[in-house]
Amino acid sequence: MKVFQVLRDCQIIVGSDIMETFSEGKFYITSDEYFQKLSMFIGGAIGLEIPFKEIYNKYEGQDLNGKKLFAMRHGGGGDILFMLTALRELKRKYKDSQIGIAIREQYNALVPRDDLIYKFHSIPVPLEEWNDYHYHITFENLIENNPDARKYNAYDLFMRQVSLDIKEVPPENKIPYIELEENEKRFKHMEFPHLVNNKKKVGIQIKTSSPIRTYPPYNYIKIGQELVKKGYDVCLFGGEGESILAKQLIKEIGIGSYNVTQANLRGSIVTASMMNYFIAPDSMFIHIAGAFNIPTIGIYGPFHSETRMKYMKNSVGIDMKCGCAPCYLHGHQSCPKGDPSPCFTLITSEMVLEAFDRLEENVNESH
Repeated sequence: MKVFQVLRDCQIIVGSDIMETFSEGKFYITSDEYFQKLSMFIGGAIGLEIPFKEIYNKYEGQDLNGKKLFAMRHGGGGDILFMLTALRELKRKYKDSQIGIAIREQYNALVPRDDLIYKFHSIPVPLEEWNDYHYHITFENLIENNPDARKYNAYDLFMRQVSLDIKEVPPENKIPYIELEENEKRFKHMEFPHLVNNKKKVGIQIKTSSPIRTYPPYNYIKIGQELVKKGYDVCLFGGEGESILAKQLIKEIGIGSYNVTQANLRGSIVTASMMNYFIAPDSMFIHIAGAFNIPTIGIYGPFHSETRMKYMKNSVGIDMKCGCAPCYLHGHQSCPKGDPSPCFTLITSEMVLEAFDRLEENVNESH
């Protein structure tokens, strides 16, 4: 974590949008990763740095009733959901606590609209806002290069960080909570009319934010074709940058496949909530599907599925063990042994379809 002073008023502008605004003389707190990016834009305006330990009053299990706790995580989306789930359990324990969070604005759509969060802060955080809290907890580097990330399910890992006894937390509290408003679904029906037809729908996330965790997209062609033959509509999910890829896959899959990629994360979440099944590589959408109790197939390589999906009902994790997997590499770089990651190339479309048949059978039997 970095604590730095800004020497003069400045802004970071991308296109026509003001991304960040800094005031002369103020101190700010951010992650090491984001500080490196900021330095590229405002390096000449960065002055004195303070060691993080000097301003970090770490929360270590103290009674939070009547107290305020500040929690911080830079990203990504799945990590934010792990953090929010841990904080929700902490709030259950200390009902009179006030919890503030700091995340990147792009993940605002994941923040619950109930009374869990006392106050939302955007990263970088002004030091005077940080100092308004009795205790602080940061979730930075909790997964990256952390040996405990190999031993614990991510929800347990994040709960341990806030000093919860994971044995006392029931499994149903170890999946995320996402609240939707009814009008959000109505708007999505207007945008994507096929969502209101009578066919069951399978959502597929075609790409992740990290190349090392991205399943080869060409495998989705056969998967999609076979699901359409079984009578499903196939909805391809992703960000705005994946729209071209989705259109290419749809040309191959054919009628019954749809492009639901969106620039707005909240819109993707609402659309995902309408799926009957979901297929995704190790990513945020595994956890979004889990929040809505959607039967899910997770495709895993660098991490083992147990560290992500252990507490999710009606879920199947596909793991491929090879000489280098699971390697627990985490980040936004390609696998050093190849792109796509070798472990993912060993998971064939046939394996995913077989897993889907088993999941479908289990779901039908339970009903």
